[in-house]
Amino acid sequence: MHYNAGVACQYPLSTALAALALRLYDPLSQFWSQAELTLYVQEAIREWNAFTGYWRGDFTFPSRPGVVWYDLTDTTDLPATLRPLTVTDQQLFTEIEYHLLEPPVGAGPWTGSTQFSVQSILQAVQRRRDEALGVTGCFISRGTVPAIPGRTTIPQAIIDLRRLVYIDVNGVATVLWETDPQAWLGWEPAYTENPNGTPSTYSILTEPTWAFDVDRQPVLPGVYELLTVNSQAPLTPATASTLTVPDDWAWVVKWGALADLLGQQSEPRDSERQQYAETRYREGLALLSLAPSLMLMRIDNIPVFIDAVKSADGYAPAWETAAAGPPASVFTAGLNLLALSPPPDSGPYSMLATVVANAPIPSAPADCILLSLDLIDVILDEAQHLAAFKQGGQEFAATLPLHDRFMKQAAIQASKDSKQGPFQKALWSMSHKEEVFEPRHALADASATEAS
Repeated sequence: MHYNAGVACQYPLSTALAALALRLYDPLSQFWSQAELTLYVQEAIREWNAFTGYWRGDFTFPSRPGVVWYDLTDTTDLPATLRPLTVTDQQLFTEIEYHLLEPPVGAGPWTGSTQFSVQSILQAVQRRRDEALGVTGCFISRGTVPAIPGRTTIPQAIIDLRRLVYIDVNGVATVLWETDPQAWLGWEPAYTENPNGTPSTYSILTEPTWAFDVDRQPVLPGVYELLTVNSQAPLTPATASTLTVPDDWAWVVKWGALADLLGQQSEPRDSERQQYAETRYREGLALLSLAPSLMLMRIDNIPVFIDAVKSADGYAPAWETAAAGPPASVFTAGLNLLALSPPPDSGPYSMLATVVANAPIPSAPADCILLSLDLIDVILDEAQHLAAFKQGGQEFAATLPLHDRFMKQAAIQASKDSKQGPFQKALWSMSHKEEVFEPRHALADASATEAS
């Protein structure tokens, strides 16, 4: 989201930083630098959008002939997307270092105390990033493995296998349904002797981790197409890596990493702040599991219904490899993937997506905070609370009412949205329809029901 030149700015970042410094009784920036305070204001804005879906927007992209799958975070295929991944691990490293009263070196050479190191911070961020992805399923990856006889192994980066499709050499797709060997024994007692053909079900329940079996071996060569939740590549100090957690939820990973770092033995241990950080992390995971993403779609300006990939598999199993034509339906998986059905022909067709956009983040002093003025105060409340974390003890505890006020105002804002249309809940949960039809784990059942 861009700042419009020539438009009067009601509240620039510089004003927010000055107000925050006064709240902290540090107008000369002796304990909190302007760079540090900027990070806290930015995080408070991102939190606000995460809790309320405050910024919504439309962007367009063209369909591509024969291309079914599109990633809302992909700036190459969707250069106008409003949901790019831009927050990097090194940005989190820097903010964590501020919180720990260490020099803000990012992933640079460590000049701080012996309590922490760049490597310990990096490992904590990596652990909690992958855990957040596994718990929330917020980012879905698409890949393929060869369809060969025998048990199929899959990459060890896969946390959850969410969908499996057999596509033969002729391009015919068959959705495989998840089951287990006990069901095979009941319905196909001699399933191990089934003649080669087209598999229809698969099992991962009794198989080794990172492997699956099918009820019959494919008679034609082809591939298995997978939709998965994956752990991501190991982080390295030399290279900044974008997180695969949505930008407005990057703070969740930060709190998880801080909980790890402050929960270590000996000098780094701080039980009170560790418990606080872990609580913020767990609350963030629960909310991210229900976060909105895609809400509406138009194809050549004609609104279309959005449904889950799982639903499409149920009523039109061959939808993915049907004859090309004008797309008429949109299916979602996670917060990032969408699919067009039928596969687009040469068209092209103009796709307009209405999404919860990334929060517009001010960085230069003259950049505007694009919130109505009645909300600025609670943003400063949360920024002050974040700034006080490094103080710990009573000083930090004294700011807890500020965080509570911020959260209560976010709840009020969300309640306002719920009254602005009869189907607000349905619109907000479009990207979670897949979870409704196929929860990832038993604890997700209640969340999926709530989202529906």
